[in-house]
Amino acid sequence: MRTGWEVQPICAKLGPTKIVGGIQALPFKLSCFWRVSGMLLVLFGLCVGPVHGTDSLDLLAPVQTKQAYIGGGAYLQSQPYIDADAKVLPTPVVFFDNRLFYVRWARVGMYIYGQQDWGISITAQPNPYGYQASDSPALAGMADRNSSWEGGFSVGGENDLGFAELTWFHDLLDNSNGTKVRLELGKFIKSGRWTVSPSVLAIWLSGDFNNYYYGVRTDEATPSRPAYTAGAGLDWAAQTYLMYDINERWHILGNLRADYLASTITNSPIVDQDWIVSGLISIMYSFPIKNHE
Repeated sequence: MRTGWEVQPICAKLGPTKIVGGIQALPFKLSCFWRVSGMLLVLFGLCVGPVHGTDSLDLLAPVQTKQAYIGGGAYLQSQPYIDADAKVLPTPVVFFDNRLFYVRWARVGMYIYGQQDWGISITAQPNPYGYQASDSPALAGMADRNSSWEGGFSVGGENDLGFAELTWFHDLLDNSNGTKVRLELGKFIKSGRWTVSPSVLAIWLSGDFNNYYYGVRTDEATPSRPAYTAGAGLDWAAQTYLMYDINERWHILGNLRADYLASTITNSPIVDQDWIVSGLISIMYSFPIKNHE
């Protein structure tokens, strides 16, 4: 029996919690480290604002003097579900890296080890996947699938050949309880007022992740929508960022990305697209910052 004087540790198992700011308080079943670091990173991310693009770009890389970028724009993402309309959302756009903390559009992180040209960090980002049953007639009678936050580790670096990053993420809000492993290889190209950053990605998604977002439960099955269990799979993607410097402080940033979905996803009876296509157009203001020593 607990007394009124007993202080519950932050790593204690959490039960049902209230909804705060539209996001459920974290019912973690992970280790103490993940609970503490996840809370810190999600709170940091909430200060930036919920954004719906989830991949990294360090706009600071080609510039000798470090810059922070802040702005906003419009984000569009197609949906692979049958007859589901694309998402069009306003989004803040923030890029910041002082070698201790970073923000890369939607993603936030804190370095725990590294040098000037490489680093290991703990990181968190929103996961924009999900749907409501009202999004399409093909989803009628399905339980809603919620977007989430995911956190994990990242190791990345760059040299004259380009940049590389390997990330491991796990669902922090226990919606899918899924895991994502992503490898990205790319290069920064600077020419006059233009900066281009093309990259290719391989994204492994666990069975829990895919089954939550693309599976059909037995109680959701109909004659035209059989029950389906999606397994783990490997998606492939290509993207490019394009930035134009209007002047020293104002910039236009665009992003275009295409993800080719694994067969375990496209075989789902609620999916009729092989690709997810997304894009961003935004305007940003930049200002110099100091590195953390």
